[in-house]
Amino acid sequence: MYDSLKKVNRNSIKQEIYDQVKSSLFNNELPLDQFITEVELSNLLEVSRTPVREAINELVLEQLMIFKPRKGYKVNTFTNHEIDQIFLLRESLEIACVPFIVKVINAEHLKDLKIIIENQTKAAQSDDYYTFMLLDKNFHTYLMKIIQFELFLKSYNVQHDLSILIGTQGLKSQGRMMEVIAEHNEIIEALEHKDEAKIVNAMKAHLEKSMTAFKVK
Repeated sequence: MYDSLKKVNRNSIKQEIYDQVKSSLFNNELPLDQFITEVELSNLLEVSRTPVREAINELVLEQLMIFKPRKGYKVNTFTNHEIDQIFLLRESLEIACVPFIVKVINAEHLKDLKIIIENQTKAAQSDDYYTFMLLDKNFHTYLMKIIQFELFLKSYNVQHDLSILIGTQGLKSQGRMMEVIAEHNEIIEALEHKDEAKIVNAMKAHLEKSMTAFKVK
């Protein structure tokens, strides 16, 4: 438990704490039913409580953790209804980008997307779920980056981080990982033809399958 937590550098201390705890969340190191206090975290990280509080409160704002008075902080969990909302938000942002993506997508972009999928395949073959999910985020955010939709990216990153957290809690299936790769390839094929309708259909089908896989059965 808390294996990735270590003493932090004094420079950019709040960001280091934020990054370390977020990594622990995504690696499923923090028990879902266990609270941890500012004091416990500051002792683990060997830093004062103030930057710990600032960093953890940022994770609370992003809904990755929750806070209970006199108990502390714990990993957030989500109902199926909340999972529906997360994926609906993701879909609305991604689909809105499609008309702009088809105007700029080129061979170099497609090559970059295929490299991401190659790396996802390696991660799936080694059961490295955490790396796989980070690459999944890279795949989806790359399409927003090429059209320079920076405001969309800020909102989208929060929703996709919630997807990673939910997936870490409930989905570590190599079978599903290989399905995701196949779905990403379908999106790329549609992008190659600059076919808006096919791109939209491929994205919607992909998100629908991921949403279903993440839900509590």
